[in-house]
Amino acid sequence: MLVLSTGVISPATAQHVGEEEDDEPPNLREQLTEREDKIFVEDPYVLDLFGRPLSIIIQSESLIEGYDELVVGDPSEAYGQLVFEHEVEVEGFYSFGSGVSALVQVNLLVEEDLDSGYPDAVSDLYLERGEMWLYFQEIGGSDFHLELGRLDFEDDRLWWWDMELDAVRVAWETDELEITLAVARELFSARSDRHHIDPEHDDVTRVIMEASWDWHEDHAIQVFFLHSDDRSRTGSVGDLVREEREDEFDGDLYWAGIRFAGGAGFGDGGIVGYWVDVGGVWGDELIVESDDLAPGLVELEEIRKSDVCAWAVDAGSTILIPVALEPRLTLAYAMGSGDSDPEAGRDGNYRQTTLHENEPGFGGAQRFKSYGFLLDPELSNLSVATVGLGISLFESSSLDLVYHNYRLMEHAEGLRDARIEEELTGDSRDIGHGIDLILALEEWERMQFELVASTFRAGRAFGDDEGEWIFGGFAAFRMAF
Repeated sequence: MLVLSTGVISPATAQHVGEEEDDEPPNLREQLTEREDKIFVEDPYVLDLFGRPLSIIIQSESLIEGYDELVVGDPSEAYGQLVFEHEVEVEGFYSFGSGVSALVQVNLLVEEDLDSGYPDAVSDLYLERGEMWLYFQEIGGSDFHLELGRLDFEDDRLWWWDMELDAVRVAWETDELEITLAVARELFSARSDRHHIDPEHDDVTRVIMEASWDWHEDHAIQVFFLHSDDRSRTGSVGDLVREEREDEFDGDLYWAGIRFAGGAGFGDGGIVGYWVDVGGVWGDELIVESDDLAPGLVELEEIRKSDVCAWAVDAGSTILIPVALEPRLTLAYAMGSGDSDPEAGRDGNYRQTTLHENEPGFGGAQRFKSYGFLLDPELSNLSVATVGLGISLFESSSLDLVYHNYRLMEHAEGLRDARIEEELTGDSRDIGHGIDLILALEEWERMQFELVASTFRAGRAFGDDEGEWIFGGFAAFRMAF
């Protein structure tokens, strides 16, 4: 059995490459609800409701995340962050029979900034609606399926999307081919503490298409398409806007791309896995620039329109060696185009879909940021060269050490989106280097532990701050019952 969810083959399935799968197909609940970033419970708590089973699962996640500095440049503006988050998710799955099922997820979240120096510190308790949908399987005995409600959109490498959206989705599925088409538009806020839709998603209609073809055993081709039509009100220069309602980008944009992914076995259980993602974006975009006027209030300073035409590539390979600890070597390279002539009227900077997460995992037990935990950049006017070394621990755990080298594609004075705030000189394309150490422990059916330590060293593009080191990391504990 080949696992393509991370773009390569998972170590746990190394011995199965090229073999036929003898197990019976997973039950409907597993097909519809299993997510790689959550614990799948084989035997949930079951209640009898109108003569049919109602499966109930409660999951809990606690994490603490910290950074010593999130601003490179002026020491007077430098700050760190230490945040504690706790989430309790209650999930109910019910099958009405005749191919009709329903899922409801409700999350209770607590967020607390423990570093008083963080400028936008929060202390919050709120409810969040997760997936909530009706699923109609094999409509009229055909190969078509229908979902409606709040749906999960998740591609195998999370390079295109990993988001829950209010949507209607139709899927057509055979043994080798699957095609899905969805229309998504947020209906109301997903959080109880906010009475407005996130500006990034407000008044945005999305058409999302994905197709996957298993053209050969252990090899697949996937095609992606997204049209995002943002009709939200932009405002005018001089308008005062609450910071939480600020919308930096409005656009009528199209994305399209293709992925080749798969793997082959060699020797006694060795594996070579590969992936190649190619994407393009085009259309019109409004860019809104603002300036802080008062705490929680900004003033719109400039609104400009640009024609967008850009591209990106992400490719790599993981080799699993069939010896003790099943060591893995990953080599990867990603680049998103930049704009060589900002005055030409056409914007050549690639931008990702805003639905993305960039978390493949390189065959480890847990997903992690493929472009670095600490910098965590959007693939825009940027190239990222990656080398990863990983080993398997115990039965279902892993340890990975990952190195990243960052360079601008074109000279620029900033990155489109990154965790670390920066002001670049524009004289160099050398952004710097990042190193992540990821430990994932999943030896128990209902518990998981994850530890990440990360560092970033600023490159020549930071001018006088070249060579500055920044440190961060997080620890997470997950339990299901």
